Amino acid sequence: MLLAAPANDEAPHLAALRRGVEAGFRFRHFRDPGGEVAVIYAERWCSYGVVENCTLRAMTEAVAARFRIEDHPGGDPLWQATGSVAEVLTALLDLPPHGHPGAPTSPRRPSSALWLPGSPCRRFPSR
Repeated sequence: MLLAAPANDEAPHLAALRRGVEAGFRFRHFRDPGGEVAVIYAERWCSYGVVENCTLRAMTEAVAARFRIEDHPGGDPLWQATGSVAEVLTALLDLPPHGHPGAPTSPRRPSSALWLPGSPCRRFPSR
């Protein structure tokens, strides 16, 4: 089987995904009833006291967040962003480590766009 080279518009998103893998994110695929990948969820637990995650629905539809470990998964995030895969993963990976200057310190109310693993999701039930 030959793999086609990614289209130019996919390149920054694929580069961000590679950077996420290199940074220690673990990726999990959630499939729709037909077996197609519907959502990709990525998460990493950081030694400096936070959990970072990202939910990807399409190249242009992604949500990323950072939580204090004690607030995960049901609490409010310290930081979150929505946008393209490249935008949100780059922004998340560019955050200073928790507890360092410039890092977000106060939990904020999450956007309604943020889906958390373990929370009810009628469209993509857990298996």
